[in-house]
Amino acid sequence: MINHLERLALLLPPPSVQVAEPPWEQSPAEVGFSFPSDYRAFVDRYGGGYASTPDSLRSYVLAPSSVPLRPSAIVGFRGFVDWHVSEIAPMFEGWDKDEWGGTFYPMYPEPGGLLTWGENEAGDLYWWLTEGDDPDAWPVVMWARGPATTYRFDFGMVRFLHSMASGVYPTPDWMHSPQTRWTLTTDWLHRCLNTSAGPA
Repeated sequence: MINHLERLALLLPPPSVQVAEPPWEQSPAEVGFSFPSDYRAFVDRYGGGYASTPDSLRSYVLAPSSVPLRPSAIVGFRGFVDWHVSEIAPMFEGWDKDEWGGTFYPMYPEPGGLLTWGENEAGDLYWWLTEGDDPDAWPVVMWARGPATTYRFDFGMVRFLHSMASGVYPTPDWMHSPQTRWTLTTDWLHRCLNTSAGPA
């Protein structure tokens, strides 16, 4: 895990500012599970935000925050999960399996369901498949639009991001462009940040 994070940092430099880390030890009591350790390490170093080049669509990694996204919104780890349950999961209710594209998966909070950790401006979504009791063993599933197709990767999100950024898997050129930058927008104590790291 750490090796993939260090390798990713060479391709996508993290912000130089101090990122406010979530109190991860509280998540089991709040949402009933621990987040995967590679994701926790990524968020501690990068926060939540997006990767992009000057002329590309943004690709987001979501992170929990104690600051509400909007007035009266749920915050913390429960807010992270609630956003998925209230905003993402309903979009897939009643889908025909033929329309889904690829393997059909249930949505969290169904047992073993998909839980969102990222998205991009093209409408592609990145999920954990929350099967089993070990979050570090949760595979990554990508749902791509046009035509809708699911892709399963039997490893964690940091290795997935590194694989895309390094060109191991076929991805848009911007994902492994030397101009790719990370922009920190959210950490545990802040929202609406705009701190970029990487080449100008």
